[in-house]
Amino acid sequence: MIGCQPVVCNTSCSEGYEYIPDPEKCCGSCVQKNCIHEFDNGTVIVMEPNTSYVPPEDKCTEYQCTKVNGKIKVTVIQKTCPPFNPLDCEPGTETTDANGCCRSCKIRTICELKTTETYIKVNDCTSDQMVSLSHCAGLCGSTSKYSAAANKMMHKCECCREDETEQKEVNMNCNDGSKRKHTYTKVKSCKCTVAECVPGSGGK
Repeated sequence: MIGCQPVVCNTSCSEGYEYIPDPEKCCGSCVQKNCIHEFDNGTVIVMEPNTSYVPPEDKCTEYQCTKVNGKIKVTVIQKTCPPFNPLDCEPGTETTDANGCCRSCKIRTICELKTTETYIKVNDCTSDQMVSLSHCAGLCGSTSKYSAAANKMMHKCECCREDETEQKEVNMNCNDGSKRKHTYTKVKSCKCTVAECVPGSGGK
């Protein structure tokens, strides 16, 4: 006698896979539907297509789950941050990007020309119009290193100073009703200029 029994298909699939029936076969199979990635520490993550994951301990690495030509794969994107030195920052301006990966800040200004519009006041006289007063501001470099030839520490300091100036003249109105002309110095350009760091140190 021939006995017939129905075939019981195993429809249990691993995480990230889904059982899909096959109309041409008795049983279907498990087909990958989600991305599966295992880290070095044994942690396993499952991601749906078109989603991503950023580990909390590594904000600069993103794992993206994509589906290309019907195949599921994990793409690892490593973000590269621009150079960052907190010593170059204006105090209190350090920030981190939305992903928590890269740090940035407002860079301290280098030696540059700054201009303000104001009235000149000398004693009891005031300029009859606002004038453009310019000045130098910012940071310049300095070094301190040992010289074998001199057998001592050599220092180099630089200050942000005027490079080019010009004399300007402005009309002044005085409290006693008189008028006079006043000559003032306007800065045209600035540069870092070597200056003495500490008198008697032997380095300039």
